[in-house]
Amino acid sequence: MAKKILFAPDTSDHPNWGCRFMGDWYRRELARLGCAATQRVGSRWFFRPQQGVQAPATWADLQRIAAEVSAGRALEQVAHSLRDCDLVLLNGENFIRPGVVKGRMLLLLAYLASQVFGKPCVLTNLCMDLAEPALAGIVAKVLPGLAAVHVREAESGAAYAALVPGAAFAEFPDVGWTARPRALEDWGPLARDDGHFSAWPDVVEGFDPYAPYVTLSASSAYVGDDAAAQAAVPAFVELTRRLQALGQQVLLVASCEVDAAIMRRVAARTGRPLLGLNLPVVQGIDVLAHGRVHLGGRWHPGIFATTGGTPLVAFGANTHKMRTLMDQLQPQSPVFDPRRIGEHIDGIVAQATRQIEAGDGLRDALKAKAAAFAARVDGNLDAVTAAAR
Repeated sequence: MAKKILFAPDTSDHPNWGCRFMGDWYRRELARLGCAATQRVGSRWFFRPQQGVQAPATWADLQRIAAEVSAGRALEQVAHSLRDCDLVLLNGENFIRPGVVKGRMLLLLAYLASQVFGKPCVLTNLCMDLAEPALAGIVAKVLPGLAAVHVREAESGAAYAALVPGAAFAEFPDVGWTARPRALEDWGPLARDDGHFSAWPDVVEGFDPYAPYVTLSASSAYVGDDAAAQAAVPAFVELTRRLQALGQQVLLVASCEVDAAIMRRVAARTGRPLLGLNLPVVQGIDVLAHGRVHLGGRWHPGIFATTGGTPLVAFGANTHKMRTLMDQLQPQSPVFDPRRIGEHIDGIVAQATRQIEAGDGLRDALKAKAAAFAARVDGNLDAVTAAAR
């Protein structure tokens, strides 16, 4: 069994609930098997140039960088880590998509590990959008050389299979399905204390978990588009007020920096409490899992909510992922365009009402689906440890 594992990106301190959950899960489960992640490449390494090395725009760029690393003229620190490890485990998440530096850096690291330093490399928990030809060209060259590729939903697998016919990969559900929300009686009494869920700079006061409530987040579709995020604020303010008119408490949710930029403005205008970035993820999971309905365009909060049976009203995301999630859970449900929230408020509120009125029958069905996905996540870990052996 491999004893020295290089784990990347290390997202345990990332300002995103889903990233933190995944980083903690992989390290914890591997350590339990005596296969510890002894080295880590921090998440921030993937966001900015390293030692003057820019993210490769094309396959030719990647080959040029790899030659510099091989010759000892670039990325010396990560090269040392790659030489010293037995296995490289890369958490793919939603990073490989057009216009994202992080995905290209992930592919560069995967190529260095597998082709330059000859180390078994596993790319797991992966979503991909291969619409950009140059990015698809890099994927087609890098992924077939890895020890294992694991996608977390069918559309990414189909895109990869179309790009590289006969390519070997496996599909496993996202590790987020392993979340285990606590019973309301275990956390509800504490939640009634003002400030229990407050994590600077975001404040939760006046929230009663025993009274009906809904949770509302924004969408990853606003990533990289500050103007669209700011323009969406009035629509989210109006949506919050309309949801309150249903007789529900509205609890705003900012599970990442982009959502926080929107939801802090909404909180200021509506006076509604906000579950913020610095909240412990397990607390956020408890709240999402016990709401009447969760509204948003974030993959992991949607999964976390479903583990407790909370139905979703989905907004689109920066890839196909929310549409894929709803296809898995409620295939006939709409996915609303996040850039046109103001135009869709009537439809969103109507869908939320239908989900709430469906009651325990829908909740039980969703919990059963979540449990079925969770049972299959063990296959992901089995595949990773098989590579480690």
